[in-house]
Amino acid sequence: MTGLAVRRSRLDQRWIAMACVLAAAVLFYFANRAAYKGYFSEDDLDNLTWPTYVGLDVYFHQLLSFTLGPDIFRPVGDLYYRYLYRAFHLNYVPYVVTIQLIHGLNVMLLFLLLRRLDFSRVAAGTGALFYSFHAAVLEIWWKPMYIFDLLCATLCLISLLLYIRGRWILALLPFWLAYKSKEIAVALPIALLAWEWLLGHRKWKRLIPFFLISLNFGLQALWRNRTIDPGNAYALQFSPQLLWHSVVFYSSAIFLGAFAGLGLLLLPIWLRDRRLYFGLIATLALLGPMIAVPGRQESVYWYVPMIGVAVVIACIATKTPGWAIAILLLLWLPFNYAQLREKRSQILAEGNRDRVLIATLQEYARQVRPVRAVVYQNVPDHIRDWGLDGAIAQVFGFPVKAAWSERPDAKEAMAKLPVLVIRFKAPPLAVEGLLRTRPEIQPYLHMMSLTPESQLLTGWYDQGSELRWIAPRADAMFYRPAIATQFEIVAGMTPESLDRYGPSQVTLLEDGQAVGTEVLSQPAQTLRWKLPPGNSGDKHITILSKPARRGEPQDPRTLGIAVRAIGYTPF
Repeated sequence: MTGLAVRRSRLDQRWIAMACVLAAAVLFYFANRAAYKGYFSEDDLDNLTWPTYVGLDVYFHQLLSFTLGPDIFRPVGDLYYRYLYRAFHLNYVPYVVTIQLIHGLNVMLLFLLLRRLDFSRVAAGTGALFYSFHAAVLEIWWKPMYIFDLLCATLCLISLLLYIRGRWILALLPFWLAYKSKEIAVALPIALLAWEWLLGHRKWKRLIPFFLISLNFGLQALWRNRTIDPGNAYALQFSPQLLWHSVVFYSSAIFLGAFAGLGLLLLPIWLRDRRLYFGLIATLALLGPMIAVPGRQESVYWYVPMIGVAVVIACIATKTPGWAIAILLLLWLPFNYAQLREKRSQILAEGNRDRVLIATLQEYARQVRPVRAVVYQNVPDHIRDWGLDGAIAQVFGFPVKAAWSERPDAKEAMAKLPVLVIRFKAPPLAVEGLLRTRPEIQPYLHMMSLTPESQLLTGWYDQGSELRWIAPRADAMFYRPAIATQFEIVAGMTPESLDRYGPSQVTLLEDGQAVGTEVLSQPAQTLRWKLPPGNSGDKHITILSKPARRGEPQDPRTLGIAVRAIGYTPF
């Protein structure tokens, strides 16, 4: 009878545990269902380009390599983009479903780890619940771009579980893959050393391969860091001021209060538990690499070190009455949810911005012919250039070279003909562009920062401006296509100049022969001349405008008209 009662008690505990897990899953879904309304970030758009096209041999090489690649390449996380993109393209929901399922797996692995450390179900559940809902790392299960941290945590947890169970050889594989997910895993051997010292059997020899792997990659990173520009976001910085700045940031982010995280270091004064010491050492070790990278400070980077914090929380729960734990959770969850709501508004706004960017580029791309390169002259607000590169690759195709006109690679992109030169206008977001099909003289020019100046001869002012004033006589070279029937100038004039000098008479000459005269009488007007019969080829164009005008009193130039676009047209 006693045995039956024990079995019933265990069965009841399992049902209670299952009910708690189900309740947590339901709570998580309703708290985070808005994540499915988001969209790819700029990092996502970048990661959805080359990782989806390179061959598997590149992945195998990077997975097996003992050396650091020339660029930041995290093959485990990039495989996520490779296969989901091939299956779902830009359908966002499956990407979020996947990261949330992986996060759920991490919570279960953490619970198993805490149980393996001999915590009660209540204490282990408290630590796992803290880990599963913390608003500081909300982006982990909202943004695919943090798949690298997510998978790194998964593999670190598996490695810890295997090592603690004595399967240290098997634990080497997930440790290796964890590093190939995110470099922060280089510090995991310190956590293993802490467990061996505080809770294990002090079998030091089995730690040797873990530390050899970490030393291999860590020393390579330090050696390479000598040549990295200190302004690079990924540069390691060891100045006391920058290190302290990182400490302040991360200690304030974990408990949403200034220096609150540093309070964890005071816990050993009241709690004498070796598991607490292990949790603190694991936290400091896994957070350490991020402390030395002040250019990449994000609260979401707590996700992997928070494994150690969860151990600390479980220790606190063992010394706290059940009713007190319930009250603390009832207070913490609503506060945490309020922080979550504040963050999600910003995330959804950023997602909508990037969705509009993709839609705008897609609408414009339907109007132009296929190109080999796209050069953009400006970057819309709050979007970084690598995200724009990724968006262009998604719309125009990955082989298309994308470059910002202010970057050194713009010159290379301009040589890939046909090339599209575009500019973004807002609000609302729109695209205007110029297609270049010839290496030198073009048939039509928009006055943009990449206008080929060699084509404009004398009488042109305001280089790089969208609206360029010309002198009363201005000369240029244009290529006349065989299909051209007209020559046009999209012209402008300030209302003040029109009132003062009256309309302009604009005469066009082609190779010295007069084509005709048009009158510019409005602030914005398109002038067109029907072309006489002629052969295609390079033509010398002369624009004569009168009367001559003067601008501001301090401007010494003699002006004709202002030009926004000019060239041959087929109709």
